[in-house]
Amino acid sequence: MDSFKNIYDIIDKYRNIVITTHLVPDGDAIGSVLSMYYFLKSKGKNPIVINHSPTPPNFEFLDSGIIKVFYDNQEENEKIINECDLILVLDTNEYSRTKSMEQILRNSTKPKICIDHHLGINDKDFTAYISDTDYPANCQLLFDFYKTIDADAIDDKIASLLYTGIMTDTGGFRFPRTSSQTFITAAELIQRGADPVELYDKVYGNTSLRKLKLISRFIHSLEFFNEGRLCIGYVTQKDFGELGLKEDDMEGLSAYTMDIDKVRAGIVVVELKTGLKLSFRSKGEINMNGFAKEFGGGGHKNAAGARVYDMNLHQLKEKILELKDKYIP
Repeated sequence: MDSFKNIYDIIDKYRNIVITTHLVPDGDAIGSVLSMYYFLKSKGKNPIVINHSPTPPNFEFLDSGIIKVFYDNQEENEKIINECDLILVLDTNEYSRTKSMEQILRNSTKPKICIDHHLGINDKDFTAYISDTDYPANCQLLFDFYKTIDADAIDDKIASLLYTGIMTDTGGFRFPRTSSQTFITAAELIQRGADPVELYDKVYGNTSLRKLKLISRFIHSLEFFNEGRLCIGYVTQKDFGELGLKEDDMEGLSAYTMDIDKVRAGIVVVELKTGLKLSFRSKGEINMNGFAKEFGGGGHKNAAGARVYDMNLHQLKEKILELKDKYIP
């Protein structure tokens, strides 16, 4: 792992820089790519953010049209990636999680830098990288990076982006690895202009009636195993279709499984138009990263994800039940 200074010394050599993150970006991903965009702008660079997925509705207030969606104009965006000087991959260490952009990123001969806080980085994939799983949010890692390089660059706009990423990826400062330093960082971001009340309200205070109906269906689907310690919930294509919702509308459902008495591990299974998405959450020593790896995924010990394309919903459930005792005491 390279130091903050070594990473910036590489970045500073280049002007045209492509920034990207994982599909269906959460607040930490959006905060990461947009804060880097503004930070690099302040250094006279020409950054361009290109993601596989559009910005989710509850984070659009942060975006203001900066983020390009790869498949909206694939030919133009491929040209941008091919002709750029440097590629920055943030809040993920796997090209597969950039979905439609995977091959063009893998095949690019440009220098590639990763700044991430998840397990499992392959150092051969990047020219240089910072990977620190002690951070509960990538935006907290980036705060330390920006502060080391140029603390004055962290204005109210960057502070708001970083605060949003930390707030969302820590589950409102309650998930594992949230530390005293996380609160110190949040306090400094507030001092630099982040408004915690406004940001919470904009991210969490605009739930649509259709999303509430989806939550109701999800709660009705919940099943319990291992004497109530494991909770599994489902969202189907029928749910999406009947409620007129999209894939990014199911974000946040994992939290409902973990708020239930006695539950120590939760799995959310979402039936997509192509494949199935799994979200794994746990408390304490239950290793959901290992569970996710059984399905080709990964992440953190207490929060991980995976996507499968070779099973239907019934087959996936059977596989989960077959493996559950290996991970859930």
